[in-house]
Amino acid sequence: MVDLQADNASDFVANLRFAASHHVSISELCRQLGINRPQFMKYLAGKTHPSRNNLRRICDHFGVDEFELLMPHEQFKSLLRLRPGRDSETLNLPGLMRGLLQQAQRQRAELSRMLGWYYVHYHSATRPGMILRSLMTIHPWRDYTCYRRIERLSLQGEKRRPDVYKYSGVIVMVGDRLHLVDQETVTASELSHTILYPSYRNRVQLLTGMTMGVSGSDTHHTFASPVLMEALGRVIDPRKALRGCGLFEIDSTELSAPTRRYLAHIEDPARPWQLRAHPL
Repeated sequence: MVDLQADNASDFVANLRFAASHHVSISELCRQLGINRPQFMKYLAGKTHPSRNNLRRICDHFGVDEFELLMPHEQFKSLLRLRPGRDSETLNLPGLMRGLLQQAQRQRAELSRMLGWYYVHYHSATRPGMILRSLMTIHPWRDYTCYRRIERLSLQGEKRRPDVYKYSGVIVMVGDRLHLVDQETVTASELSHTILYPSYRNRVQLLTGMTMGVSGSDTHHTFASPVLMEALGRVIDPRKALRGCGLFEIDSTELSAPTRRYLAHIEDPARPWQLRAHPL
């Protein structure tokens, strides 16, 4: 069973009930989840909590992270209402786009080696000279390989409340490169694109490439930076890992040696290796 503290338990039950209310029936939801109805009713009543495996099924089905199910209820309701509905899957798509999504579906088995949790490192667009570490989980969703990522823009040890950004996306291999395309989920006002060199080892440990997106600052600069993803494992404590996220100096010993080496390729130490585009 997942160990929930008392202050999280009531929010979890309320959030699960709200998410379940979007389905025609609890029985149909349980069939889709592969969880028997009496057991799921105990979750809804707060009598027991899901096992780690069942919690993962529930999160994958609703497209949320474990920590999001523990959010204050009103915050969770706002988050879920911003997520695209299931009717979006029936949209008529251009042939090329439909083919790309079908390709992503066929690659699910091939991409299964990537499943798990990662720290993602790249140069911060809003805090020049700093390295931003975010947390990502790569997971299967129906026929696709999807991911969710969360950023916390704060220095380690800083007491102010950090700015938080959350992203959801899909992975597809085109040619011999991995393409990760996601959207920021809180305001839905931002897309980012990451291109990675694949790992051909049985166990993925490090992935490198480039990422491009939009700064979260008021300037909304478009930028690009080298990126390094470091595998944490398939089963971790997400809340503990999230505490390790934030902004770091490039030479911080809290960053691994491969991360420091990969992201330190800069011509001028005062200006990180990063491309920015400005409007005319």
